[in-house]
Amino acid sequence: MSEIGDCRECKDYRECLGLKEWFNYAEIRWCVFQVVWILQYKDTLKDGSWPQDPYGSNDNTSNQRMVKTEASFVKPELIIGELEKRLERCGTQAELLITQVEDGRTLNNLSAGAREVLMYVKGFRRKKISFRRWLRTVYYRKKTVQKGQLVEAK
Repeated sequence: MSEIGDCRECKDYRECLGLKEWFNYAEIRWCVFQVVWILQYKDTLKDGSWPQDPYGSNDNTSNQRMVKTEASFVKPELIIGELEKRLERCGTQAELLITQVEDGRTLNNLSAGAREVLMYVKGFRRKKISFRRWLRTVYYRKKTVQKGQLVEAK
C-alpha cells in the first residue's frame, strides 16, 4: 500500500502510481481515479454508508465512546450528491460514463465521450463554464502551436 501514491500529492493523474482499492473521506480530491471509484460504489454511498476498507481497518470497532458532530450518512451523501451535481451539468452524455463504469471498464478503456465527461467532472471544484463550452475550449479548439512554432489559425 505504501507504493501507491497519495492523491493529495500528485498533480497530474497521468503521473499517478496507481489506483487504490479504497479511499477515506479525507483523501477525496476528485482525481479521475477517485471519480471512477465513487461511481463504482455509487449505490453504497447513496444508501448513506461508506464502502468497507478491504484492508480490514474499521472506524467502528473501537471500544471507546466517541461524540460525532454529524450523522454517519452525511459524508457519503455529500460525496455522491456532489458527483451527481457535476454529472448533471454534462447532460445525457454523463450516462455514457456511468454505464461504462458500471460495466467494469477502467480508465484505460473508456470511450472518448465518457473520457470527456470524466475530465469535466474531475477537479477539486466544479467548473464555472458549461460542459459544452468547456468541450469547445479544451477539446475542440484549434491547435495553433505545434512543436514550439506559432502556426496561423485558419
